Amino acid sequence: MPPRTLVLFDIDATLLNTQDAGVVAYEMASVKVFGVAFSFVNVPLHGRLDSENYADAVRRHGLGIDHVEHADAFQSAYAIALEKVAEDRGGFEACPGIVSLLECLTDLPEIQIGLLTGNWEKTGRFKIQAAGIDGTIFRCNAFAEHGEHRDELVPVARHQFKSMHGAVPDRIIVIGDTPRDVQCAKAGQAEAVAVATGVFDAEALRATGADLVVENLSPTEGLLEFLRR
Repeated sequence: MPPRTLVLFDIDATLLNTQDAGVVAYEMASVKVFGVAFSFVNVPLHGRLDSENYADAVRRHGLGIDHVEHADAFQSAYAIALEKVAEDRGGFEACPGIVSLLECLTDLPEIQIGLLTGNWEKTGRFKIQAAGIDGTIFRCNAFAEHGEHRDELVPVARHQFKSMHGAVPDRIIVIGDTPRDVQCAKAGQAEAVAVATGVFDAEALRATGADLVVENLSPTEGLLEFLRR
């Protein structure tokens, strides 16, 4: 029997904490490629796609260039910079409870897990590796390359599941730490678990209408019961 539930995890502040390593790497990469350090002061980045943040930064800094033309060079420089930041910090820290939760879920044949993230694929997978998490367990995935907006990503993961198993899952659950994670779940006709391990507290996340709000992803009975029902 194929799995009947697809659980999709965000990366930053859901699986792991990079302490704004991505912002630091963006700044380093922009100096390398454009000679200008991108500033993100008072710019809301949380829950957006890397491709959106990159394009907006090019426009905000008035570089007068086609951001698409330079996207490959920027992504390469960003990947190198992120690896340097991770090396300097001794890797990234997995969020509370996530390792044990993933172990529980991978033992359940009715559940398949995947990624739904604003990260570009290469650097998103690197972050997971740098946090000591086995990235091979995530099999149906949607990254920044797969859409122009986060709301387009649930259908990507649904299609991957159907390609693997011949049918769509009975349930799709998106787990993330921002209102945008909840919004994209609703846009994709999925359920949303909001976790208060990022910049948004539980009260703010409850206001989004998430199906379940938790402080962290420690595998409490309530969380596992919701995912398995």
